[in-house]
Amino acid sequence: MKADEKNNLLEWFKKADHDIIAAHKLLADDEILDTDCFHCQQAAEKYLKAFIIFKGTEIEKIHDLDKLNKECSALDSDFEIFDFKNLNYFAIDVRYPDDFTQPSPEEAQYYLEIAERVKALVRKKISPSL
Repeated sequence: MKADEKNNLLEWFKKADHDIIAAHKLLADDEILDTDCFHCQQAAEKYLKAFIIFKGTEIEKIHDLDKLNKECSALDSDFEIFDFKNLNYFAIDVRYPDDFTQPSPEEAQYYLEIAERVKALVRKKISPSL
């Protein structure tokens, strides 16, 4: 792997990790769980995109975790385990008051666990090459 490719992936990891750190910090405040879930969605999205980039495929500018995960699953069947439920909702819709739904603490915890699991799998797949 070329140095610029490695650095690009490390930047994707860094940005995704920042989202996970933010999600952990926000989980304790049940008034802003929507923002917590937003960061969970963003972390999972960035990690899935990092894997797609690692595999040499161009990424689409989309926020749909199910579609991104389908791409990852086509490249590696280990990604088939993920169930994002309605985490996609928190990528866009949560930002507008008309469609706002406050997630429960249990939902927020589930989404954080999913983001962490996506992180673990992607890092397991990519880290040996870095």
